[in-house]
Amino acid sequence: MERPIRLRTVAVLSIVFTYFFFIEYLPPFSRVHVPYDLEGYHFSLVDFAFQSLREGRFPEWDWAQYSGISFVGNTQAALFYPPMWLVLAANVGRKSLSYQSLQSMVFAHVWLAFFLCYRWLRYKRLGELASAMGAGVFAYSGYMLLQLQHFGLVAGCAWMPLGLWGIDQTIEERRWQPLWKVVAASALCFLAGYPPTWFVFAVCMVSYAAWRWKAAAGTILALGASLAIAMIQILPTLEALSLKAPEIKYGSGIRALDFYISYLVPNYFNFGLHVPAGTNPGREYLYLGAPAIFGLLCLARRRGWRDVMPLLAMGGVTAVVVTNPFGLVWQIVRHSTLLVQICRDWYFLAGLTLAVAPLAAMGLDHCLRQSRRPRGNWLACLAIALLAGWSVRELIVGLPGRPGFPSGWGSAVEAAIALGLFALAIYVLPTQRGALRTCLAAVLLLTVGVDYKVFGTCKRFNAVSGRVDFKASSFNGMDDAVYRQLSSHPEFRVAMDQTGPFPGEIRLQGLRTPQGFDPLLTAPYTKLMGELGRFTSDREIDIDSANQPALRQLGVRYFITSEGGPQYPRLLKDPRFRLVEPSQSYYKVFELKDARPSYGWLAEDGTRSVRRLAWTPEFRAFVVRSDTGGQFALAEQFFPGWRVTLDGAPANVERWSDAFQAVRAPAGEHRIEFRFHSTGVRVGALVSLAAVLGLCLATLWPGRLNRST
Repeated sequence: MERPIRLRTVAVLSIVFTYFFFIEYLPPFSRVHVPYDLEGYHFSLVDFAFQSLREGRFPEWDWAQYSGISFVGNTQAALFYPPMWLVLAANVGRKSLSYQSLQSMVFAHVWLAFFLCYRWLRYKRLGELASAMGAGVFAYSGYMLLQLQHFGLVAGCAWMPLGLWGIDQTIEERRWQPLWKVVAASALCFLAGYPPTWFVFAVCMVSYAAWRWKAAAGTILALGASLAIAMIQILPTLEALSLKAPEIKYGSGIRALDFYISYLVPNYFNFGLHVPAGTNPGREYLYLGAPAIFGLLCLARRRGWRDVMPLLAMGGVTAVVVTNPFGLVWQIVRHSTLLVQICRDWYFLAGLTLAVAPLAAMGLDHCLRQSRRPRGNWLACLAIALLAGWSVRELIVGLPGRPGFPSGWGSAVEAAIALGLFALAIYVLPTQRGALRTCLAAVLLLTVGVDYKVFGTCKRFNAVSGRVDFKASSFNGMDDAVYRQLSSHPEFRVAMDQTGPFPGEIRLQGLRTPQGFDPLLTAPYTKLMGELGRFTSDREIDIDSANQPALRQLGVRYFITSEGGPQYPRLLKDPRFRLVEPSQSYYKVFELKDARPSYGWLAEDGTRSVRRLAWTPEFRAFVVRSDTGGQFALAEQFFPGWRVTLDGAPANVERWSDAFQAVRAPAGEHRIEFRFHSTGVRVGALVSLAAVLGLCLATLWPGRLNRST
């Protein structure tokens, strides 16, 4: 009889395997890093939180983009996600956040996805090898690896198996207490930072539990309780969304056949690390691997479908949302402002993988439990040799500088050989005993891991050559002396053309810009910037350097471009700008000679003066003097949560240019303070604390569901 593997052993081995899986990303072997959104967007958000806490401030307001937006309301900052606190704690004593720490947290969630899925499948009484294979399909196959650059998606998906485990345990034990797993998984999925992934989670949980109406009702209540726990994030987000124009993001459904071929063929679309970025636009890497394909084939021969139906229901519902047949889903979601923003066809691909993984594990478990006549050791040795040889060959072909794997239908040969070797090993494994069986199982797992690794890591969608090493005192591509000059004038903003730095790097470097790239773009600011500039996408803004009144209104003093930039020739000739020296670096910085800071009197008549006392994201204080009085403006976006005091007494905040804020001050000298405090985060914290305490009490309270559950 096979001896069971201890949980501690599984945890240690899976951590070691995950390290091997991402070894190119981790020290001391680092030669690539996760690029795109993790580097350009998520990292700057986490670093902003880190810098704020390091300065003794709780980060509520992000003044770096769009002339200021809510930071606590930005779910993608994952400010209230407990694992993110570990990233912040790991950097205590540093001047800036380590990118490696955030990258490693992404990989830790890939391991967590594997481990929780393995534990759930073991609870379903599947064999250890089948459970490990199924968990590998969920954690290491195409969809998860495609999302390494999106922290919120990977972190949110990692908790999904815990919710399904709680539903199974509730049904089997006829107790409602195990639903705490659904509550915890749902809250953590939401707090991880990407609400559309949470919506996928919610739909998957309800469709999975729908076969037992009491379990379904309990699951819905658990999802509601989880939102109470997440209220510390939800309420400030609702504040931020109150001024945001709704974005319709659902899509029309994914029906292209070649899109689904990539589930079966690993390199159908060539995503080699050195393949030009414009190759295969709109295509994705979704390879499920040999365990999934073979397991699903074996599932067709399995008797008893009662335990399979919930998984088929979950997979069927997600498939409908992904494909949107006859426009059915769109006809439902278009009537809800909330649903059109959080229900998106593409993200429901996570639900398909979540359904396929356990179905494949069930098929593999059925195959491995079949009794077969003992075979000679030679067949097992042959399988081990073939598997090991194939793994070595894949690793060598995948090395940098090698020709790489064939693409298109040529890649189907790779998949077919891997599937054939996998089938041979699965056929031979039940006929073996002792050390040879253990060795064959270990080599089989490693072969599957190598297959996922060579096609899923070090690819253009999730890897760029070299390590990331951000330095707090320098700006990549800009002379240090120029960067110090920009940093010494925090009351002014910088603008860029298309060749300038990404807005996330502006935040990372402690600068401010009226431009940006963030989903919290408000309707009033959109209208204003449509008048002062030009939108090149739904989030990106192009500002004309020749529009001097707009630059002064936005508090812009510096314009960043490059020699290849469209505005560089004009800036060189414009007498109102001067080129900041030294100018030998890639970025060329021009200074507007008569710039206006992002605050000041709106009228220029009479005798007026301003003295700045405090200047932090959440607090601005000034001493102002005027012989006639008038409006004093702060070119910072008006948001719920901003309060103004005049000489210590509350004052009325007025709209300036609809998007900014101003206050009327009488003649004489006065102290004006602008302070941002999110009411939502404070009320939400109380609700979340009460919900957590309630959950703890509820899980300890005795109670049972009746047998009809």
